[in-house]
Amino acid sequence: MLRQPIHVGELVIFLASVNHTGSSSMEVGIKVIAENIRTQAKRHVNSCFFTMVAVDDTGKPVPVAPLRPFSPNERHRHAAAEVRKAMRREMEQRFSAIR
Repeated sequence: MLRQPIHVGELVIFLASVNHTGSSSMEVGIKVIAENIRTQAKRHVNSCFFTMVAVDDTGKPVPVAPLRPFSPNERHRHAAAEVRKAMRREMEQRFSAIR
């Protein structure tokens, strides 16, 4: 989700967190902050989510440790990730139906 542009000369900071894990996959959320190095003003400029799969040396999926969210913020990110996962599955089914 692009929120604002990043200007030349700004410091770019990436904050990442694992929001959800499956049997071999995980959703990683990334928040991008731009900082004006002169004024130290910070802006949230972008957010995105990556789904990654853990693989072994031969490229086969391997199990990942389950994520146990504890804080209210972690529980919120975990629940939101489950909603995004369900939405991705629904979209995939809809696209498959029109092929």
